[in-house]
Amino acid sequence: MKICLVAGSHRKNSQSLKVGKFLVKSLESKGIETILLDLGGNPLPLWEPGMWEKDSEIKKFWTTYNNGLGSADAYVFLSPEYAGMASPALKNFFLYLSSGDLSHKPGLIITVSSGMGGSYPNAELRMSSYKNTRIVYLPDHVIVRHVESVLNTDTPEGKDDEYIRLRLNYVLNVLLEYAKALNQVRQSGVIDLKTYPFGL
Repeated sequence: MKICLVAGSHRKNSQSLKVGKFLVKSLESKGIETILLDLGGNPLPLWEPGMWEKDSEIKKFWTTYNNGLGSADAYVFLSPEYAGMASPALKNFFLYLSSGDLSHKPGLIITVSSGMGGSYPNAELRMSSYKNTRIVYLPDHVIVRHVESVLNTDTPEGKDDEYIRLRLNYVLNVLLEYAKALNQVRQSGVIDLKTYPFGL
């Protein structure tokens, strides 16, 4: 099984990336293969309609950029909260994903906040990023609040740090079970993206 994690911050060496690296270690300790894509360290150009053209330069760029993305069985999207919104880098990323790579695969949303915020990106991503990607979001999500003070060492440094580690481990286990279950849906033969490529 393979899990793709997308750190959606614009910043290099972001707190979202820190959380992503923690999750990679956790998944790999379970024997899971991972891909970690950092949008801060490897930014995408702003999406443009050339993506609809087969041989456009941006289409060629994306084909190289997303190498291996579609081979994942499930996805984890990490977003900071910018002014009560999901990261523009992550929203831009979703515009590229209308080819069926994520279709009927489970997605886990993890939001990151330096304070007590972090809830709005979850609501925004659930509302606007699933239509043409056909990603299936888990009912569970996680908000990593006061992110600078947690997940900094190999062992927990206090009750909040211990709690968020346990919660993250729990949702990763749920994600892995969804990945197994939705594989059966994709193999069933009922999915028809050729006739119905776009959501309503």
